[in-house]
Amino acid sequence: MPAFRTRALEIHSDYVWDFDWVNKALRFVREHGLTSLVFHQNDIVDKLTYPAGIFAKGKNFANIHDRYRGIYRELYKYAARDRSVPNMRRDYLKRILELADRQGTEVWLENKELWFHDVFAELNPQIFKNGALCPNEPVWWDYINTKYEDLFSDIDGIAGIITAPATRESRLSISGHRCTCVLCKSRRPEDWYRRLLKTMYKPIKAAGKTLVVRDFVFDLKTQTEIATVMEEQPDDVIISLKNTPHDYYPTFPHNVRIGDVGNHRQWIEYDVMAQYYGWGVGPSHMVDDIRYRLDYALKHDVEGVLIRTDWEALQGHTTFHTPNVLNLYAAAALSNDNATSKREIYRDWLKGENYLNSNAGEADIDEAVAWSIELLGDSWEIVRRALYTNSCVFSDSSTFPVSLAHAWWLAEEKNSLRDWDPTKEHAMDADEPNVHRILAEKDEALRRVEALKDVIKHKPSALTDAAYENFVGRIEVFRRYVRGFREIGQACILTKYLTENNEKSAFREDARRMLGERLQGLLDLAAELRDYRKRTDHGFTTYIGLGSERLEVLHTDLTRLLCASASTNPVDQLTPS
Repeated sequence: MPAFRTRALEIHSDYVWDFDWVNKALRFVREHGLTSLVFHQNDIVDKLTYPAGIFAKGKNFANIHDRYRGIYRELYKYAARDRSVPNMRRDYLKRILELADRQGTEVWLENKELWFHDVFAELNPQIFKNGALCPNEPVWWDYINTKYEDLFSDIDGIAGIITAPATRESRLSISGHRCTCVLCKSRRPEDWYRRLLKTMYKPIKAAGKTLVVRDFVFDLKTQTEIATVMEEQPDDVIISLKNTPHDYYPTFPHNVRIGDVGNHRQWIEYDVMAQYYGWGVGPSHMVDDIRYRLDYALKHDVEGVLIRTDWEALQGHTTFHTPNVLNLYAAAALSNDNATSKREIYRDWLKGENYLNSNAGEADIDEAVAWSIELLGDSWEIVRRALYTNSCVFSDSSTFPVSLAHAWWLAEEKNSLRDWDPTKEHAMDADEPNVHRILAEKDEALRRVEALKDVIKHKPSALTDAAYENFVGRIEVFRRYVRGFREIGQACILTKYLTENNEKSAFREDARRMLGERLQGLLDLAAELRDYRKRTDHGFTTYIGLGSERLEVLHTDLTRLLCASASTNPVDQLTPS
């Protein structure tokens, strides 16, 4: 019996609308024992429905084409470009549902509410108050109800709706609005969540489908608010929880809500593309972490796993394009059997990605498996020391920070670890002992990635030439990527130390010297990366990750801060070496 009842592959990008790509995903689902496919776009329900209730109130329609018949003139007047889009997408989805049904795969839609058509806002000006959208206007609830009634009257094969009501990433929410009207000032967030979920639940339940509510939030206060409401929902509502609080940060503790959802079925969510651990630009194999997170989920009565393969902010990129697709193989295998060995997972990956010669013998395949584990099996330990600082998020969704303030905002505010782990309250402080810890952490990341040069030199005989060249190129990029974070991490903490601490110490002179080297290192690496992009041809995300302009902007910011500090403390005037 599989470890988890629901084992879902999630597409969180415009690949949702790429028929060939979805077929590829369905094939992976079928071949790797998964049960479900999730289409995740914030506005996906709105992309599949017409706002017929706006133009033809009180009328009943047979399906989306009948609605179009009744409102095509109004659509052309108010939404000429989009007038034909929902019916095309609806028919596209119906075909996907037919193919999924043939192989016994469920299809779920995932969104964020509130979302709405532009024309709705134009024809309901009362939702604007002093220039801000009001989430508490009563008109929303009829709109939401009609939207889901229309969806399920058109498309029967959807398993259910997965929604996140408490994130600021919806178009409008009580957790992310700027309205200051009397209603918004007086309405508790919990009351708004109750009203929204009750409104959604009614047409979803009436259609015989399932509502899944996510706890995707940005802070502990909001998580507490939505958790209270989630537990109050009818027993057939499923609760879906990110495996770590707030977002997919592998250094964070388990989401404390796992196992604490009242009388509800539970799912957890895991990102294998790596929004916060390198995108695959810096490969990061997470077999041990996936096993650890799934084992914890099983012990807390979780029955489902959602495996996210891409990210809406990085269109055209997916785990399938990088070595991190190994994480998808791992999540699929471990969600079926959490005892699956690492060697089995790597073997399945090498075979599944056609990295092995067709005539390779078992002994040679074993050698290739051992080599690939030696090469990338501990890659997370490199990424952890480079992209995180004392376990705090130190990247901008895996890209270089662009200022000292930006880096600390990412670590202490936007992606705050100390909100969830009080022992990390001072993890980003610039006292001398902490500076030494952070310097050593970044040096260790660089040492580990440079050591991969010795592993990559030896090609296993079972690997195809194309696969080997691919790995060589990946390690070449990885080394530059980690070097960037080493220069940045050390330059930032040294700048913070020198500009915020005026006490004389034996270390201060060393800090000034090292910072001069790191500042020059930022410029040298930026020049190297500009040249590298001219003479290489990797995927576009490589060159986003190796952001030379980001390094230069950061250098300018740090230099500005040091100049300002030197005006009051001239001894710290720096001249890069």
